[in-house]
Amino acid sequence: MFFFMFCMTILTPVSVSVTGMVMRKHPVRDMNLGRGYRTGRSMKSQEAWDFAQKYCAGIWMRWGAVIAAISAVAILVFRDGDYETVSVWVIGVQFACICLSVVLVEIELSRRF
Repeated sequence: MFFFMFCMTILTPVSVSVTGMVMRKHPVRDMNLGRGYRTGRSMKSQEAWDFAQKYCAGIWMRWGAVIAAISAVAILVFRDGDYETVSVWVIGVQFACICLSVVLVEIELSRRF
């Protein structure tokens, strides 16, 4: 059970990091409603769109790796305790970090465009 919880807890930040790498290497070029970093600010111009794709990708690449490491350490440290509760807290922090990345991209977009 511990191994399953450990893998599932690490899956989210690793997925975020890999998604950031894919977004960085193959950014969505055309504004659309289906893929990419899509907000009102990012879709105001092609320049804002391109910037948002790259900026968000950079945040996700870095943060995904850092969050994966922190999550792994937290799960390993508390493995003898109630790791289900620890996993819920870790996943909550992961979700908050992903939401914070949107806030950071929007702040940067508002400063530049």
